[in-house]
Amino acid sequence: MSKRLGIVLVVVVVVTAVVFAMRPGKARSNQKAEHAVIFIIDGLSHKAVDKLPLNNLRGLIQTGSYCEKSYNILPAHFRTGAWAQYHTSSIPNPVILAGTVLLRTDQQYVQESFFPDRLTAHAANDIDYRRLNVGFNLTFLNGSGTNPVHDDQTIAWAMRFLREAHPAFMKVHLQDTGNAGVQCFREEKQSVPWRQNIWANGSPYVQAAIKADEYLGMFLRELKALGLADKTVLFVTADHGQSDHGWHPFDDADACVMPLVVAGPGIRAGQKLAYAEQIDIVPTLCYLSGVKPPANAAGRILAEALTNPPSGVPQQTRSIPELNKVLLEGGQLIRKLQQDAEKSPAVREKLAMAERDFYGIERILEWHRFGSIEKLVENDRLVLQQLAPNK
Repeated sequence: MSKRLGIVLVVVVVVTAVVFAMRPGKARSNQKAEHAVIFIIDGLSHKAVDKLPLNNLRGLIQTGSYCEKSYNILPAHFRTGAWAQYHTSSIPNPVILAGTVLLRTDQQYVQESFFPDRLTAHAANDIDYRRLNVGFNLTFLNGSGTNPVHDDQTIAWAMRFLREAHPAFMKVHLQDTGNAGVQCFREEKQSVPWRQNIWANGSPYVQAAIKADEYLGMFLRELKALGLADKTVLFVTADHGQSDHGWHPFDDADACVMPLVVAGPGIRAGQKLAYAEQIDIVPTLCYLSGVKPPANAAGRILAEALTNPPSGVPQQTRSIPELNKVLLEGGQLIRKLQQDAEKSPAVREKLAMAERDFYGIERILEWHRFGSIEKLVENDRLVLQQLAPNK
C-alpha cells in the first residue's frame, strides 16, 4: 500500500455475533441497530435503478424501503470565499452528515453522535472529504481529480474496517460514478456516442455505476459473513444527482435528486416512500441507533419506513425543493442586475439591495440565523418580490 494512504487504526474490537440471512420480504425486528452505514455512490442518478442492472441495490430495495427521488441542496462546490474557509467538499456532503442545510461554522456531524464511546470509520477515494473527518476513528482518504484513486481501494479499506473493528458508524463514499459523469459531460469528440449522454453505449458512467453496485454487493456479503447483516441499518444513496448530459448543472432538474434505499433492523420491507430529503437520513439513523443527532439536525425521521416509528413525527414539508427554486430564481435575477448595473443608478440600487438582503447559496453558512428553511425561503421570496422588474 502507498505511504500516502491516510489510515488511523485506534483500536480493534472483536464482536461475537450470530449470523442471520437478509431475507427479502421479511419485516425487520424493532430492535435498535448496533451498526449504521451511509453508503454513497457519488452522483448516482435517480433513473439508474430502472435503467441499469444494479442487482444488489435492487435486492436491498426488496428487503427495505425505497424512495426514487430524495432531494438535497444545490450541488455547489465553492473553492474560494467563506465556504472554502471551513470545507473542502461540495455543499451536499456536510448537509447529509449534519442532517440540516442550516450549517454552522462549528457544525457537528452524525459520526460525533457515536464518537468517542463507539468506533467510527470513513472510507472515500477523494481527499476533498477531509474536512468531514472529525469524529472518525478509522480513516481512508486518498485520491483527487488530478491523482485519482478508484473505488476498488475504497471498498477494500471499508471491508477491512468492518473485519477489524466492527464500527458502530461508517461512511463509505465511492467516487468513480460521479467522476465518470463529469467525463461524459466534458467529452469533446462529437463522434463519441456517450458525449453528454450518460446512458449511451459504452458510457463510462454506466460502467462505473454497475461496478459500484458490484462493490455494494461485496460490502453486503462481508456484513453477512461477519454476522452483522441483521444488526446494521444501511442507507444507500448519492451526494447529488446526475444530469442525463453528465455532471450536475444547477439548472438541471436531476442535479438535486437521487435514490435513497434504507434496509436493516427496524426498517419496513418492500416499502416505497413517496418523498424524502437527504437531511432525513441522520435523524432516522440516529433514532434507529439510539443516539442523539446533532443538535441542529432539521430533517424528519422517515416514520413511514419504520416498523416501529416514534409518535408525533411531523408531515414532510418538501422544503428543500422550494429552497432550491428560490435560490435559482435569485441567482438568475442577481446575474441580470450585475449585467445591467452600469446602465442606471436604479439598477445599481437594486443590485446593492440584493447583495445585502438575499441569502443565496454562497451565503449558506449564514442561513442558520433564520432558524428554519421556511423562514429563509420567506425572506428570499420577499426580497425577490421587491426586486421584481416592475417594482
